[in-house]
Amino acid sequence: MSTSTNPVLATFAVFLVLLSCACDPCDDQSGTIEIDPADRTAPDLYWQVTTLTNTPDGPISALRLITDPNTNITMTPNDFVEVTLFAEDNESGVKRMNVQGGFGYTCARPDGAIALSGIIPGDNPAFFNLAEGVCGFAEAAYPSFIIDGANLCVPDHPNLVSGGYQFLGSALNNNDLIRQNFQLTVTIVSPAD
Repeated sequence: MSTSTNPVLATFAVFLVLLSCACDPCDDQSGTIEIDPADRTAPDLYWQVTTLTNTPDGPISALRLITDPNTNITMTPNDFVEVTLFAEDNESGVKRMNVQGGFGYTCARPDGAIALSGIIPGDNPAFFNLAEGVCGFAEAAYPSFIIDGANLCVPDHPNLVSGGYQFLGSALNNNDLIRQNFQLTVTIVSPAD
């Protein structure tokens, strides 16, 4: 007694095997890419800075994308600024991002002034790695920082005189290559400057 395989079923089975080998394992998750273990470049970084300014004619807004690794920008006490660090790696995907830095500013009243300062410690990284280790996110963003010039000072010393923030961003890809010390300095100036 001999058994014969249906040629149509055999062809279909071979087709399914070939199709499964040809499929991208990362297609089922939006925004992911297959990690290239041969990639030897760190992720690209950029800052997105959104500024809302209150003017006598009403609010105006502006959006800047900053790709320079050492940039200085200014804002006034009338500005509301949102700073976000983005990372992109189309070969290895983004695994981890972090931001650290510090800030300081002076608040005044007619009879005196106080100085306030603080640090952004950098001990709160954001992780973007996937469980299977085959796919990675091509793009990622670190949570935004808000600088509200109108509300930085305390009620006893309500006038913001000067100050600034410094942010240092970093990103690691799935091949453990890091881009770091991506710096953005925000200087607070008076509207007349």
